[in-house]
Amino acid sequence: MNTRISITAAAILLTGLALTGCAQTGGATTSRDEPAAVASDAPAPAQPDVTPFGGTFTYEDGVALTVAAPAPYTPSQYAAGATQPNNVTITFTVVNGSDATIELLSMPEVTSGGVKGESITDLSNDTVALEPFGGNADVLPGQSFSWTMAYSLADAADVTVSIAPTPFEYGAAIFSTVAG
Repeated sequence: MNTRISITAAAILLTGLALTGCAQTGGATTSRDEPAAVASDAPAPAQPDVTPFGGTFTYEDGVALTVAAPAPYTPSQYAAGATQPNNVTITFTVVNGSDATIELLSMPEVTSGGVKGESITDLSNDTVALEPFGGNADVLPGQSFSWTMAYSLADAADVTVSIAPTPFEYGAAIFSTVAG
């Protein structure tokens, strides 16, 4: 009986050791013992383009994003997330200039003064229609979709928004008060 347990334990141990020499990356199994990639003389990737607020970033397929400049916002007494000194609304617009429907699933990331902006949920606000969960819609070719979100920010003069129509099909476009 002890021999059977020893053989089973040895088989499990050897299998584990054999598998530690492999890594799963992107659906393909590769050996960890592969030589490191040789550095190329290709230039480093350029910094991402930064679009000023109110400007439009257009992808190669014709899909375009516009992010309006942050506008001052006064949260209601029942608002959640208004934790920083400056409260603003930002309106986002996606125009589908491609020939395919976009399944919009966009949750913008906002930073201000080196701090993450806090999303404000304000369901009792009766002055601005807010979408607390970002842009979520099917946008047909030739159509557009706009939504407004509220944020609490550290510095209203230093705001950066990173946004993509969908996180899986498009890279993020960057809009900023510090466009360059």
